[in-house]
Amino acid sequence: MHEFDDLNYKFSIKKSSSKPQILHNEFIAEMSTIDNILINHYKELEFSKINYFILSQGDIEIGYGSATEENGFMTIYELFVSPKYRELGFGTRIFNEIRKYTKSLDLKIRSVTLPSDRTGKNFYESNLITARALIMEEKRENSRYRP
Repeated sequence: MHEFDDLNYKFSIKKSSSKPQILHNEFIAEMSTIDNILINHYKELEFSKINYFILSQGDIEIGYGSATEENGFMTIYELFVSPKYRELGFGTRIFNEIRKYTKSLDLKIRSVTLPSDRTGKNFYESNLITARALIMEEKRENSRYRP
C-alpha cells in the first residue's frame, strides 16, 4: 500500500485482486458514451492476472487502474478517477503506482485507450506512453468520428 497526503487529506493506493465495482461501472458508463460498440466488445473479453490499484480517501474509493500481465507487458486497460477528483494529479498517482509495480516485475507498460478519447491519449502521452498501433475500421452510421 502506498499512502500520501494531499489537499490536507490522507490518501492510499492499494493493490487488490478485487474490482472496485462502483468505480468500474462508472468507467464503463463514461467510456460507452465515447464508443459503445468497442466497450461492449471489451466487456466480453476475459483476462487473467488482473491487478487493481485502488485510490481511496479513508473508506471512499475515488479512482482505480486495472492492469493485466500479458506477453511481457503490464497492460493498463482501465484508469479512472471520479469526475469531482479529476485534474488534481490522482490519475498520475495511480499510474505511477502501476509503473512502480511493473518495474518490480521487470515488465514494460502498455495501455489501451479509445481513439476518440483525447483526454486519455493526452494523459498517457504526458506519462511517456507513445501510441504504437491504431485499430482502423469502416465508418459506422452515426459515428462520432469525422464525417
